[in-house]
Amino acid sequence: MSEVRKYFVKGSWIFNLESMDDKLHVILYSLEDDELTFPLTIAGTEINDFGDLYDLIEECETLQMIAKSRKVTGKEYGRIKEIVSWRVDQRYLRCLASGMSERDAGACYADL
Repeated sequence: MSEVRKYFVKGSWIFNLESMDDKLHVILYSLEDDELTFPLTIAGTEINDFGDLYDLIEECETLQMIAKSRKVTGKEYGRIKEIVSWRVDQRYLRCLASGMSERDAGACYADL
């Protein structure tokens, strides 16, 4: 039987997982206040109701805890990368929307 490969997670990715937790709670509050509506797609996950959103919040918190405590499996690494990429994209778009130049906003991608 082959050995499962394990990977370290960069500190900037862990930061983005923490940031994702904050972002998901902001989305939760926006949904509760009717500022957003279902369905949403977040980090490749279709969110159709509050249960789906809570599941994603739990997944992100679990991955964050795993990334802080040990090497991750290839499957965990791939999912963390997908979440971090989504979070970085959202940060980039937010920077552009606030009037930042594309060159400066592009610094968001240094985390990847």
